[in-house]
Amino acid sequence: MRIFNLFSLCIVFALSLSACRQQPVEPLQINDAWIREAPPGASAMAGYMRITNNAENNIILHSASSPAFKAIEFHRSIEKDGVYKMEPHLHLHIASNTTIELKPGDYHLMMFNPTNTLKEGDTAVVKLFFSDKQVVSTTIPVKKA
Repeated sequence: MRIFNLFSLCIVFALSLSACRQQPVEPLQINDAWIREAPPGASAMAGYMRITNNAENNIILHSASSPAFKAIEFHRSIEKDGVYKMEPHLHLHIASNTTIELKPGDYHLMMFNPTNTLKEGDTAVVKLFFSDKQVVSTTIPVKKA
């Protein structure tokens, strides 16, 4: 009887350990992505998201593309002497174990010349190209501001 109880205790312990293990974390995570709806005929739209680098190394987001747009650039909205303007950036640095947020009024994707009119409820597939050779494809919904 003691052997059976010891055996049962070992099984319960093993199951508890496996339940406590965390799921592996993806090296790159894209969350809360959305594209701001623009008026019909607009030549540019803005895209936003959070990008988390869970890797041990810093990475660089060096380009983005989508069949829904002729070109995508990285921009940052800045205020200088009371005047707001957009400053283009060739790439975005993402330090190890940090998150950058592309959001209205700050860094964002500037998405030029949509191939079709995109309105709330539509989606666009965007590929993000990183310095460590990772390519992340994400489907981004269009939303009203």
